[in-house]
Parts: sequence; C-alpha cells; structure tokens
Amino acid sequence: MDKAFFSDTPHIQYGETDMEPLVRNACRFGCDIQIVCTCGTAEISTGIQSYGMRRGTELFLFGGTLVQVSDPSPDFTVRMLLYPKDVVIKAILPIDSDFLNYLHEYPFLDHIGGGAPEDEWENVLQWMDMARLLFTRPVQYFRKQIEQNFLQSMLMCLYNHIPRKKVTASREISRRQVLCHQFMRLIRENSAREHQVPFYADKLCISPRYLGDIVAENFGGMTPKQLIDKQLIAEIKVQLDNPLFSVSEIAQYLNFPEHTSMSRFFKRNTGMSPKEYRASRK
Repeated sequence: MDKAFFSDTPHIQYGETDMEPLVRNACRFGCDIQIVCTCGTAEISTGIQSYGMRRGTELFLFGGTLVQVSDPSPDFTVRMLLYPKDVVIKAILPIDSDFLNYLHEYPFLDHIGGGAPEDEWENVLQWMDMARLLFTRPVQYFRKQIEQNFLQSMLMCLYNHIPRKKVTASREISRRQVLCHQFMRLIRENSAREHQVPFYADKLCISPRYLGDIVAENFGGMTPKQLIDKQLIAEIKVQLDNPLFSVSEIAQYLNFPEHTSMSRFFKRNTGMSPKEYRASRK
C-alpha cells in the first residue's frame, strides 16, 4: 500500500504510508477510510473541509469522499485502513446510533491533546498493531468474520474512550447544524452532477434562502454556491489528472452544457484553463 492507493476494496486493507500519491493527485475512495497519524504533519482535504493531521490524531472518512494531501512534513507517516462497505454495514448494526452520528459530525479525533486519557493513544496503536497482524497476510478461513469482528470491536472500544458528554451532545445539536451536515454530505455525493443550489435545498426540503442562512452561519459567511463550486473544482482536478479523458469528455461527465462553459468556470476559480492546469501537472 506504500505505492498504490485504492478507490475501493473487496476486503479490509492495512498499510503504513506517507500518502505521497495523494499529494499530487486527489482520489475518490468508494470505501470507508481510517487514518491514524504516527509522525509528522500534513493537511488532508476532502474538497470543502480540511483537517490538520499530526501525531496522535485520527480521521474517519466515509465512502464517496475525495481525499488529497497537502503540505506534508518530510517525516509525515500514517497507519491506514480501508474498509469495504459490506463489512462496515454489518459491523455497525449493534452499535449505538449516537456514536455513529458523532463520527459523521466529528470525524477528526485527537488522542493526545484536549485532555485525552494517557492510555488512549496507546490503545489506538494496539488496534493498529492488531490490524497489521490480521490484514497483511493471506487469510484462508473466516476472513469476513475476522474483518467484521475486528471493526466492530475496535469501534466499540473507541466508543468507550469518547466522553459521554461529547456523544450525548451530538444528540442536542440544532436542526440548523444537522441540515448543514446533511448539505455537506449531499455536496460530496452530488456535486459532480448537480451544480445549483435549488437541487440541494429541495433535497433538504428547505428554501434556498434558508440554506444560505445556515451555510453563512456555519461557514463564516460563505454561500452554498461557493461550497458547491469549491467541491466541483476538486472534482474537475481529479478528472483532469486522468490523461485518458479529454476536456470535452470531462465536461460531459460533470454535466456542463459544453466544454467551453467548464473551461470558463475552471479558469474563473483557479486562474488557469483546464489545458494549462494539465500542462502544469506534467
């Protein structure tokens, strides 16, 4: 896994890596991802959100997420797990929904700072050691059961380390915050095809104006369109990094009426045309 990254996986995969392939090119992961930083620092971006990784931090990202790494320190290292959807679905069934909601809302965890118990980071590393033992060698029998049991047990252990007040507080967030989280999820899932605010407002059963108020409140005055465009720019860059697709094909895939409209949109937001961006990546 040091050299190759997988947008999806049929079974749990474990690796220790500097994530260098994702510094130059973003990747859309169809599977769920767990990233534990053991050394150094870097920014991990999902398009509209960024997370500052350093030793002792952990990040859970759910299927369909774009991932790109920026500004890694020379010693940046993570331990990383990729989880297939079917394993995740079976593993989470008996787990408290409040905890799962908490992970969706707060996927970034700090196991060293913020008053974390002294043994919390050590426990995380022990789970990573177990993952390395289980998933870096061929498993002849009971692989699916082993994968499900590992993930379920690890999540239950993590649940016991998060203070109850934090998990309980996730129940009490306002309806406006819930709608904001739902809007961000919809952007991740749909921005490649749906570029206009009314689509998202309709999905949330609210007016575009109310959505604008919610986004401005939670994103420092930004508009829904700005967030959609930010994610769409990330989507275009991912496609442009694939030399097999022409600019016209990318524009069609991303639901632009013609390639010139995509080119104008891209240049307006990045200062470069799609062709200039491609040339800069060679």
